[in-house]
This record gives sequence, C-alpha cells and structure tokens, in this order.
Amino acid sequence: MIETINVLLVDDNPLVLSSFRHYFNTTDDIVVVAAASNGEEALGALETNDVDVILADIHMPTMDGPTLLERIHERETRPVFIAVTAFDSDRTMMRILRNGGAGYVLKSERPQVLIDAVRASIDGGMVVSPHAMTRLVGHMRDESEVSGRVDPIGEALKLQTLTKSERKILVLLCQGMSNSDIARELGFSESTVKKYVSSIIEQFGATSRLNLVVKVLNAEY
Repeated sequence: MIETINVLLVDDNPLVLSSFRHYFNTTDDIVVVAAASNGEEALGALETNDVDVILADIHMPTMDGPTLLERIHERETRPVFIAVTAFDSDRTMMRILRNGGAGYVLKSERPQVLIDAVRASIDGGMVVSPHAMTRLVGHMRDESEVSGRVDPIGEALKLQTLTKSERKILVLLCQGMSNSDIARELGFSESTVKKYVSSIIEQFGATSRLNLVVKVLNAEY
C-alpha cells in the first residue's frame, strides 16, 4: 500500500494552483488536500486539514511565504515547508533555508522536480533548484572565507577515503552542479553519478546532497 503525502498549495495565482494540482494528480502518492491564496488562508487550512507538506509561493498579499514559514514554527505540529517562486532572490532563499525550509524551487522547473522535491522533503531531504544551489554554494564559500577556514573541500578530501571518481564528483557537487551536469562533465551516465552521490552522502553522514554541501563547506564532518 502506498503511503500518501498530503500537500497544501499556497499561491495567489489560480493558474499556478491549477497547474500544480494537475502535476500531483499524475502521482499515486501525493494528494492535494487544500489550497490557499496567501499565508493567512494557509494557516486557516492547517486547522481543518492533515497536511504533511506546504508548497508555497514567496510573494503573496496579506501574508507572504517567508512569514508563513515563521508562523508555522509557532505551531505544535509543523508541516514541511517548500518555497516555490518565479522570482529568484539570494536574500529570500537564505531566509527560507535558514528558517528551516526544506526546499527552494523555481516555478520554471519541470513538474518532476516539484514532485521529487515533495517526496524528498518527507524523507528529510532538502531540495534547491540548480541555479539557486550554485548561489547557495557561493554564500557558503564566502562565509568560510570570513570565518578563516581555508579550502574546506580540500580538507574534506583529506579526511575521507574517497575513490578518484568520488573526489571529482564531490568537487562538482560543491560547485552546485546537478547530476546531469556532472554526468556531462565527467562522461558518466546519470545513474552512475546518482550511485556515487549516494555513496558520498553516506560516507559523510549527510542526509541529502544539500546537507552534504553545507557540511563540507562548513567543515562539519
């Protein structure tokens, strides 16, 4: 029996809500249990619906996505929060991730990316769109330099027993590359890259590829 994931959609654009409903209707495990046009309505929906994941826009009237995320932390039960936005912003991305958001995905991504993001978030993973991931890595590098840490990737490679291929993949991961980007760069199949990434995540005791990058660049291993 497939365990269902109950999703609350939050967006002030009816067309977006309709499109997202259509995406998730193609799955057997994700069910849209409610929809809201802003954060305030979303909080009301949480009172009457069993919600596992909130998929919310960032820019909305009355109450925006980041404020909704902060209000969720005040609740006894806290659904997983994934921000979905059409307007990419470093400041907003960092606010979402630092406040415990499980994902930051662009609306321009393929439907499967949104579906995978919901599934990954339930498993404790974090999902960030590739372009946003690249900038996140830049932020982490800047913070490493400010705090005086020198070449955290090099230090990570010294401390872990990685194969030659795993070492190359870790470096590319920390540059924000997706599996398909890495596959093209190294001449591997995507399935091979996925297996290597899973192995590296396990060796570092990380919970996801994003958590792996944060651990490495923050020297937390």
